[in-house]
Amino acid sequence: MISVVIPTYNAAAYIPALFDTLSKQSVSMQLIVIDSQSTDNTPLLLQKRGIPFVSIPASTFNHGGTRNLGVSMAQYENIVMLTQDALPTKENTLEVLVNMMNSCENIGMAYGRQLPYPDADLMSVYARQTNYPPQSDVKSIDDIPRLGIRTCHCSNSFAAYKKSALLAVGGFPIDTVLGEDVVVAARLIKAGRPLAYCAEAQVVHSHNYNLTEEFKRYFDIGAFHEQQRDLLKDFQRAESEGFRYVLDEWQYLAKQGAVRMIPTQLLRTGAKYIGYRLGRMHDRFSINAKRRMSMHAKFWAQQTTTE
Repeated sequence: MISVVIPTYNAAAYIPALFDTLSKQSVSMQLIVIDSQSTDNTPLLLQKRGIPFVSIPASTFNHGGTRNLGVSMAQYENIVMLTQDALPTKENTLEVLVNMMNSCENIGMAYGRQLPYPDADLMSVYARQTNYPPQSDVKSIDDIPRLGIRTCHCSNSFAAYKKSALLAVGGFPIDTVLGEDVVVAARLIKAGRPLAYCAEAQVVHSHNYNLTEEFKRYFDIGAFHEQQRDLLKDFQRAESEGFRYVLDEWQYLAKQGAVRMIPTQLLRTGAKYIGYRLGRMHDRFSINAKRRMSMHAKFWAQQTTTE
């Protein structure tokens, strides 16, 4: 048995395919659905399927805190985190991920491969290919010189945790705008517990971001790196990793015969960089300014201090 935690918000478009797939998984599970006051048919669809869920005020959603609530409700040691738009591709997807996590007693968490949706644009396809390669891996503190900040790369869109290991490093942080999964991975790695990447366990999950969304997403990434600078400083500078990513992205576009997209890609890169730098300086901005620049305005609204 495993526990599966799924935060939802206006998930009506995803519920049929997601829960049809979960009902066919090869491992029995406890479903923990936490809905943030959806305004569409999400609660009705869950009720019709007989899926119990907990409703929380939308204003209180927090990437770490809401998942900690799910962890507190989990009855089993093996906990899988899913997002509403991450669709397992096979009936044994969750079992394969959990099995890899349990293949070594010292592994504290594992995350699976994310494949692009059929309508994914080239940039989204490249991001999935780069961040989720076809080869599995186990990453430890010894890999930091080779991988840098990618050592602790992971995603709660599809990840598994040993509950005892997660709680031993303090659970998910509630004081960070995103990246609660990366924080746990970094803490585990620094505590001597490796992170497993299982390429054989796959979900379909991707996003096509426009220019404004890229800016906002990278504002949040910059803010996250600033919020967690003490924890992440041992994993090298994030900007150097980003520069190499941009160069590789150009080469990818050229190989795909999409050189015409490079000017657009340059604009996207500029938006990302400006957003990231502003995010690193988020302490200088008012709460209202941060809300306008962020993809997660509710997080900043929860802050009780102003600069």
